[in-house]
Amino acid sequence: MKSIDFTQPGGFPLTQDQLHYLQQAYTESTRALAAMGGDSSTPYTISGMTVTNPATGDYTITDGWFYYNNEMVRCLAGSITGASGSSDAFIVITNTAAPLVYNDGSTPNVVLDQTASLQVLPSGTPTDATHFLLSALRRFGSGFGAANREAAWKTLAISTPAADGGVTGTVYYKKDHTANTLHIRGLLTAANAQNFAASPGTLFYLMGTLPAGYVPNNTAQFTAQSFGAASIKDDLGIAWIKQINFGINNTGQLFANWIKPDIAVGGYGVNFNSIISLD
Repeated sequence: MKSIDFTQPGGFPLTQDQLHYLQQAYTESTRALAAMGGDSSTPYTISGMTVTNPATGDYTITDGWFYYNNEMVRCLAGSITGASGSSDAFIVITNTAAPLVYNDGSTPNVVLDQTASLQVLPSGTPTDATHFLLSALRRFGSGFGAANREAAWKTLAISTPAADGGVTGTVYYKKDHTANTLHIRGLLTAANAQNFAASPGTLFYLMGTLPAGYVPNNTAQFTAQSFGAASIKDDLGIAWIKQINFGINNTGQLFANWIKPDIAVGGYGVNFNSIISLD
């Protein structure tokens, strides 16, 4: 971040270049912070700008700020009517410039301002750098959330011995750093399901271990649904196997409470898609 050390003695050489440097210091940092909220091609609210719609075609908006086209713009409070039918509510940006008298007597327009207000424009008016539909305005944070959520899925290959059900498949997982949650999904198939412990003494079988950073502070549990068109009964022939329980402990071990099926069933599969708090 740009800054100037004003503590040095000797008489600071204040020039237009130094003033421009100071202005860049706050505009650049403000834009960088605002960019956390999303792509600047989409307008989004930074503060204020509460919109109410008391009647069809009528809108009011409070004072506030929004970010658009890499600029922070103040929106003035106001109201409009008649934004219906062939007209729509727009946010319109207005640029103003005022002069200053320089030492050489010239009066260039150097005091610049940019504000926005609600206005009614014909439907279909193209969006550009000076106006956009009120309905296009988004709340701050969409980009921040996307930037802090892993885009690519990591994978954990599952393969257990035949004695432990002969389970194979892939577990996919990724992290949302903003919410501190783990998104986990997968499809697992037990080819040797008759080797699971008989009812009622079912066991939790270790499927694999997730790496550090994807481990909950406390044991988390979720369920997996039976995968397949036909339902199957358990080994006692009493209940249908519709779902089984999974758990992830605080060392990252992923366990599954597989149920032994009816003797006529050699194997079956389950799928899951769950979000787990890591707190």
